[in-house]
This record gives sequence, C-alpha cells and structure tokens, in this order.
Amino acid sequence: MNNEGLVLPIGKVRKICRLDPEVRGISKEATLLVAKAAEMFTNKLTKEATVVAQMQNRRKCLPEDVVEVCSLKDPYQFLRDDIKDLYREQRASEKNNAPTSKDKAESKHSSAQGTKSITSYFGSSV
Repeated sequence: MNNEGLVLPIGKVRKICRLDPEVRGISKEATLLVAKAAEMFTNKLTKEATVVAQMQNRRKCLPEDVVEVCSLKDPYQFLRDDIKDLYREQRASEKNNAPTSKDKAESKHSSAQGTKSITSYFGSSV
C-alpha cells in the first residue's frame, strides 16, 4: 500500500495516532490504513450531509447538515456531541469575528468566507 491518492497528510495522521497513550509505536502500513479509513469515513459522512442539503433544495452543504446527520443517523451517533460543540464554537467565533461593511466589500469575491478547510484542524497543536 502506498500513500498515492490519499488526501490526509500521513505525518499528521501519525501524530494524531500517537496522541493515544496506549499507542507506543505505529507502523507505516498501519498509518496508511488509518488514513485511508478516515478518508473513507469522511467521504461517507459528506455524502450523507449532501443528501440532507439536497432534501432541503440546496446545492451547498452547510455545517448544520453534518450536525443533523450526526444527530439522526445511527452510524454517526458517537460524533453527535463533539460535532455540536464544534459547530457552536465555530458559530461563536464567526460572531466574534463578524466582518465590518468594509470587510464584506473586500471579501465579496471570497467563496470560502466563514468556512474552514479540513487542514485547519491539523494545526501545529496536533
């Protein structure tokens, strides 16, 4: 197994795995399998959230859609509380960093306003 085709950075996945106190070491192959499993899980969760958005006649998937999937679908119930907390934190930070009218005019062309990329959660604190 090689890391071609993987989206998640292997080094960050390894660091996250090492955060578990029971993990003393992890082989390269195990890290690749964990990364692939995480990507497959994320893909499935994203598809479920997309279905929720489509049921509401929207083309854009919102964080609320992920919260709804995690609250209603049995396979994602284990994420429910964490996702809700993350969503609340994101909303609070958006309110604290609400752009002024000047900022809104400058960021008019920004399509990712108010969203974070998945890599932002893999900051240096991990």
